[in-house]
Amino acid sequence: MEESAWKLFDRVAADYDQVVPFFAEYGRAIVDVLDPPAGCRLLDLGCGRGALTAPALARGCAVTAVDASPAMVGHLAADFPAAAAYVMDVQALDLPSESFDLVVSSFVVHVLDDPAAGVAEAYRVLAPGGRFAFTGGSARTTYDWGGQPDADVFPLARHLDALFQEFAVHLPPNGSMGRPVDAADLLEEAGFVDLREEQAEVRIEFGDNAMLWRWAMSHGYRAFIEDLPADRREQFHRRVLELPADARVLRRVTGVWSGRRPR
Repeated sequence: MEESAWKLFDRVAADYDQVVPFFAEYGRAIVDVLDPPAGCRLLDLGCGRGALTAPALARGCAVTAVDASPAMVGHLAADFPAAAAYVMDVQALDLPSESFDLVVSSFVVHVLDDPAAGVAEAYRVLAPGGRFAFTGGSARTTYDWGGQPDADVFPLARHLDALFQEFAVHLPPNGSMGRPVDAADLLEEAGFVDLREEQAEVRIEFGDNAMLWRWAMSHGYRAFIEDLPADRREQFHRRVLELPADARVLRRVTGVWSGRRPR
């Protein structure tokens, strides 16, 4: 995948989280886990259309939201004028050091060109004692993205994971988007202490498989689909539309990794 991640998200911004509120639901769950107090100076890194910004504002946080995608920032600024929204590279923030109490990033770090640079910037802009939290880590996490205990009750995640795994062999070198990152290593190398892993969960129901396909094409999954050869892309599309009719609820559980900047 040669296209920068932000350029893909710029292309899908109009549809992003509009088919079903998948990331908005995750944002609420993540903010609930972090429980920031009113008045908290919160930075939303890779803010998208405001999945984290919205619930943080509702709690009375003073939110600054940044994203490399101008289209995403434009939507967020229009929908949430109370937030200070900027087009900005999260790996090189044009923001003062030690100016935030909480920095949060949802499903962004693993798609950065340099994840360590993004985490280091989060450390720099945090006030001493502040916390950085992100989702999308792996390796030393304790959760299992695809093997949930109630997979038979909510089988859609299992079906989707198996489908992506089956078709991944047809991707070109460096195809799709994002790479596994070790959340603990990133946090420790940046200087964070008091590492924690908590969990956030969403359950989203799709009306039919055509809606599921529209959703897949409205966010990062699109990078995987577009990087498949044309014939495999058509097969993948058909297989999504053929998923069992009783598998319409998508349950996902993700780790929320965080670390504190020492005082």
